[in-house]
Amino acid sequence: MSKKKKVRFIVNPKSGGTFGAKFNKRMVERNLDLEQFDYDIFYTKFAGHAIKIAQQSLIEKYDIIAVVGGDGTQNEVGQVLLNQPIILASIPTGSGNANARKMQIPIDVEKAIQLINTGKSFKIDACILNGQPFFMTAGIGYDAKVVEQFDKIPFRGVGAYLSGVLSTAFTYDLANFHIEIDEHQIIDTKAFTVLITSTGQLGYNVEFSHESVINDGIFEIAIIKDFNRARVPQLIYEAFWGDIAQQDFIERYPVTKSVKIRTNKIESIQMDGDYKGKTNYIEVTCKKQALNFLVASDFSLA
Repeated sequence: MSKKKKVRFIVNPKSGGTFGAKFNKRMVERNLDLEQFDYDIFYTKFAGHAIKIAQQSLIEKYDIIAVVGGDGTQNEVGQVLLNQPIILASIPTGSGNANARKMQIPIDVEKAIQLINTGKSFKIDACILNGQPFFMTAGIGYDAKVVEQFDKIPFRGVGAYLSGVLSTAFTYDLANFHIEIDEHQIIDTKAFTVLITSTGQLGYNVEFSHESVINDGIFEIAIIKDFNRARVPQLIYEAFWGDIAQQDFIERYPVTKSVKIRTNKIESIQMDGDYKGKTNYIEVTCKKQALNFLVASDFSLA
């Protein structure tokens, strides 16, 4: 009889807040193939705890780490698993769940657990911002200010995110951006924000770029230029029910090596939907196919 593989569930109990999907041991017992897998469950107790648990999992030679949480928790685990054989599985219980949506993971806890039984490993890119990895989208400027506000709201979900949007959209003071792409292309512009992405996803299925490919070693920047603030309600509608990527104030550029961005004032930054402080300078590169991510056996980018 072949040796069972080892799965560790790392659970962020605060993920998604009141409205987040729920997870418990009974769900694992019902949906994980216990003839294939042994498992255990660890709950995070503070920011960064998932990093420590993932590091211990490397030492203990686990085969799969199943992250029960949102994009931020997956980011913590993913940065430990760069260029490692362990597979990251997503059990999405967050608010935006950008990672899961892009990789076509069910936004249903039990179905996501079942995927572990039959799924396959798929290598995705990792972007590196000022030395720290992210796997979906980072931003400097307005979008990160929204995330900063989002973190202060005592509830989660799309309502909380929209609250952050509306509380900052009409008062935000745009920065001047100096952008250097691949050491030769220079852009100087005033903008709401600059997004850096390997996927085009912001979460909640809001996709601001359709050209991003998650495993080709190339990433994109999207410059959100100034626009009439009175359009904010219409743009919210376009983001969630239309196609925000087609708006004329979004400029996109591919990046094959690196992008360096400097602002004329200190700006908020976010990575994979988590607020990461403030700076006036970021530098981003990409590591091609650096993370093993669990997807459905028939998953394809085509």
